Amino acid sequence: MRFKYLLLILLTLILVSCGQNNKLTPPPTDEVGLLFGSPETLDIVSWNLKTFPLTNNTVNLLRDIIPQMNVDVIAFQEVMEQSQFYALAEAMPDYEAYVYNATSSYRLAYLYDSRTVTVNDAYTIFNGQSNPFPRPPYILDINFANQNYLIINNHFKALGDNFIDETDDWDEEYRRRLASTLLEEYIRENFNNDRVVMLGDLNDQIQEPTETNVFLPFLNRPDDYLFTTMPIATNPTPNTVSYPSYNSILDHILISDELFSDFALAGNYCRVIRVENHVGGLSAYYSLISDHRPIGIRLQAN
Repeated sequence: MRFKYLLLILLTLILVSCGQNNKLTPPPTDEVGLLFGSPETLDIVSWNLKTFPLTNNTVNLLRDIIPQMNVDVIAFQEVMEQSQFYALAEAMPDYEAYVYNATSSYRLAYLYDSRTVTVNDAYTIFNGQSNPFPRPPYILDINFANQNYLIINNHFKALGDNFIDETDDWDEEYRRRLASTLLEEYIRENFNNDRVVMLGDLNDQIQEPTETNVFLPFLNRPDDYLFTTMPIATNPTPNTVSYPSYNSILDHILISDELFSDFALAGNYCRVIRVENHVGGLSAYYSLISDHRPIGIRLQAN
């Protein structure tokens, strides 16, 4: 009788243990994971960090998160503390940082993987033209896999009323359209045969009707430019947008025609990275890191 009782206890423990083990599942990957890049592709991300560092713990969180993304270049907006940004780079042995001094706050910046990327130059354009560019565009000239790329980081004027007031030079939409016009002309005149990636927090939507769309200078030249973020913009969901609090995408990535085939060969891969899943959800993410998700593309060097 005692033996049967002990045997029953043993079987119960085994069954309970098996039940607990069955609940252990592999961590989510890809669409909800941090991993974005691949060894064969140039992986570029845009990320508005919302007055970086948002908290005393932001740097430590990013130090753990960014290496897991496995990307080659990240273009940042809203860097408030230069020293903290350089400290972030120093805490990740494989990454180097660039932060511009064109503005004293809301700076643009880059992190890049020094194992895969060589930087030739970093410079700003349209300096002093604060009407279209409250933050001058920041260009990073790089080589990856023996090919040259020009990345143009932007943070366009925010706010507005979804109406382009042609009578007001300081109307927010008017200023964003002027910024698009000047950037398109600059790319066409200076980088006409180069591989160009124009990205950043552009503070507007690319899928709007003609009468309110500030990106027509690019959209009207489909043979020359492609917004890789257009599929997300035309079919936004809470899990795919870069600005989830409004279920919209304000952060965009545009490529020149020299990169059309590279983007296609990499699977037309453009998506947000849902970092919030690794810090306790969106509410925690908003309070710890940013109100924008990072968004990236893959390019197959060929």
